[in-house]
Amino acid sequence: MARIWDDIVIEWDGEPYTVRPTLNFINHLEQAEGRSISKLFQRLMNKDLPAGAACELIADTIKYAGGDVTAEDVYVETSGGIDATAVGLATKILLACMPKPKDPPPMSGNAKKKSAAPKQTGGKSTD
Repeated sequence: MARIWDDIVIEWDGEPYTVRPTLNFINHLEQAEGRSISKLFQRLMNKDLPAGAACELIADTIKYAGGDVTAEDVYVETSGGIDATAVGLATKILLACMPKPKDPPPMSGNAKKKSAAPKQTGGKSTD
C-alpha cells in the first residue's frame, strides 16, 4: 500500500515538531469554532487567508506535536503575520492535509494504447 500522507515538520525555538496529517490530526484542527480545512483551503486559493487564522493553524499544529506555543507567539515571530512566513507555512500544513492518491497499479506489458485519431464511421456526408 502506498503512503498517501506527507509528514509536516515545523521547527520552533530550535526544536523540530513532526506531525502526520491523519484524520485524527485534521479533526483536532477542525475543533476550533468555524474552522474547517476545506474553508481555510478555499480562502487560501482566493488569496484571502487571514494572518491570524494562519498563526492559529501553525500554533495548533505545533501543540498537537507536543510543543508549547500560542497563536500570539507565532504572530509575533512572523512579524505580525504580514510576511510570507505565516501564510506560507499554513499553506504547507493545508496541502499536507490533502491526501495524495495511491500509486496507480502498473500497466501490463500487453496493454494497447488508444489511438488519438478519430474513428471513421463510414456514414455519408450531408453537405
